[in-house]
Amino acid sequence: MEKLAGKHVKVSEDGKAELDLASIPIEQVAKIFGVETVTEDAHTALKLHRLGYNSAYLNRPLAAGLATESLSAHIGQRIRWARGMAQIFRLDNPLTGKGLNWGQRLCYANAMLYFLNGIPRVIFLLAPLAFLLLHSYIVFAPAIMIAIYAIPHLVHANLANSRLQGKFRHSFWAEMYETVLAWYILRPTTVALISPKHGKFNVTQKGGVTERSFFDWRISWPYITLISLSLLGFGFGVWRLFDGPKDEYLTVVLNLFWVTYNLILLGGAVAVAEEAKQVRQAHRNNVKQAVTIVDNEERMYQVTMTDFSHAGVGLELPKGLLLREGDIVHLILHDGFQQTAVKLHVKSRRGQSVGTRVLFDSYEQERAFLRATFARADAWLGWRPEDSVDRPIQSLREVVGIGIKGYQRLFLHMAPRMRPVANLLGKGWRVFRSLLPRSPITRN
Repeated sequence: MEKLAGKHVKVSEDGKAELDLASIPIEQVAKIFGVETVTEDAHTALKLHRLGYNSAYLNRPLAAGLATESLSAHIGQRIRWARGMAQIFRLDNPLTGKGLNWGQRLCYANAMLYFLNGIPRVIFLLAPLAFLLLHSYIVFAPAIMIAIYAIPHLVHANLANSRLQGKFRHSFWAEMYETVLAWYILRPTTVALISPKHGKFNVTQKGGVTERSFFDWRISWPYITLISLSLLGFGFGVWRLFDGPKDEYLTVVLNLFWVTYNLILLGGAVAVAEEAKQVRQAHRNNVKQAVTIVDNEERMYQVTMTDFSHAGVGLELPKGLLLREGDIVHLILHDGFQQTAVKLHVKSRRGQSVGTRVLFDSYEQERAFLRATFARADAWLGWRPEDSVDRPIQSLREVVGIGIKGYQRLFLHMAPRMRPVANLLGKGWRVFRSLLPRSPITRN
């Protein structure tokens, strides 16, 4: 790396030495940047660690970006991530080769092997149906023995994860998330392990407008198929309770609990397939910042900027200040020691809240506005919510609620005229949840 940098270093006007990547042959650039896989960021980090570089985590948000707008776009993005991680595992396996310590090897291997959960998760969703529908034993052991060994292990593992990662990962949510992705990442990860050069890079679509709310039937068909099979298996299980062999009673009960849990997870997968209406051209970033506006009569007022985007600004006006739709005002922002003034066109008003559109006179003015908003050093400090401690029972209630809401949404889209029945189911769930025991709220 030092030899490579020594040959391709340029000195800037202020005397700083910089690596001139444009002058480096592509074969040598490939030794630094991960161009062989579609997850170039993770692969580049792996290569830098192999070269002896250290990395540090800054627990402070320094930048922000757009997330995917729809479930289909989100799944497409995760498919690329999963395929890229499987490619790295094949082409540049962290468990072999030089330059990494054992902590780094295990960390990279864990990140890559995680995306191979598609096959195990699908097996987990289908396993109870093997017995309920086909009367096939996947584990040849009495149900009481499975319960004695498996249930304590599952409880202990979940409590240990909650204890260790409770501030960052809440119980049961990861399983619902993996259920959403499992079907779609199964094939690309398997293909990438067999043929790592197969596939191409695709850019995730972000932004855009959704004119109306809709249910994405195309992306949700695997979940609906698994739900149908699970409901059929549940029906067979209930029938076996009454007419099946008496010595299989506990086995049937165990599989019924299993398939019920799977139905809850699948309900959550269905819930996120409903896409909400999104008509804004640009995403607004919430903020609470004192700014100055100047009206047409050159009177200055101090107001509060409540949100901003590259296209508009939201303002909270003090009492007594009146702005009407169609008014033009000037907004003054401070960027360090500089001031930036832009014109605002008032588009809407609700009480003391005003929505405006920014009118730029030049490209330089637009750049100055972006520096004073998006590029502020403290622009993202208040974005990350405070970490809340995991409560497994509360997380379970939330996951069950999302699962039921998913079936309610599916029911409404399949039978719009049955809306009163769906609302009754939702009301019944709220009443049932209100009867569950809750932990007392303690205040420090």
